[in-house]
Amino acid sequence: MSNGHRNQSNALGVAGFVISLVGLVLCGGLISPLGLLLSFIAMFKRPRGLAVAGFVLGLIGSAWIIVAFLFIFVVFGVGLAGVAALGAGFVEVGRDSSTIRAAVAEHYQANGTVPSTLEALNLDRDTLIDPWGEFYRYEIQADGRRYSISTAGADGIWDTEDDFSFDQDAGQP
Repeated sequence: MSNGHRNQSNALGVAGFVISLVGLVLCGGLISPLGLLLSFIAMFKRPRGLAVAGFVLGLIGSAWIIVAFLFIFVVFGVGLAGVAALGAGFVEVGRDSSTIRAAVAEHYQANGTVPSTLEALNLDRDTLIDPWGEFYRYEIQADGRRYSISTAGADGIWDTEDDFSFDQDAGQP
């Protein structure tokens, strides 16, 4: 009877087990995928005991990483989607305000005054409504030449961080 089989070791299995264990216990799972990979490869060699244990620990450690990445992806993905939507809204505000400014300037050149309301400009209704479904606020300054156009932004509440407003002099291009 040969003792060769009993003294045989699986160095890759030991390495995979150690890396998976250290990754799980000390590194929060960060190096567990490496231990998982080494243990998986080592499971095809005998003895398999530590390789299987390393594979299981590697799976557990890697699961933590996957859950953390999914959480970050969902949280930041939703946040980025909101930022993108807000950004697209402000692009539309820029387009609308450019159209409105040109119409006000044309009205001013033809009549010597700014229009009393935006509706007097005969613009498309979509141009007069912000991306969030509310009419732009149009205010004429005391000098009768300067005006402002504002939107309450995505939250629909005035005087918050997402408000957008610009002042314009009708006599200036």
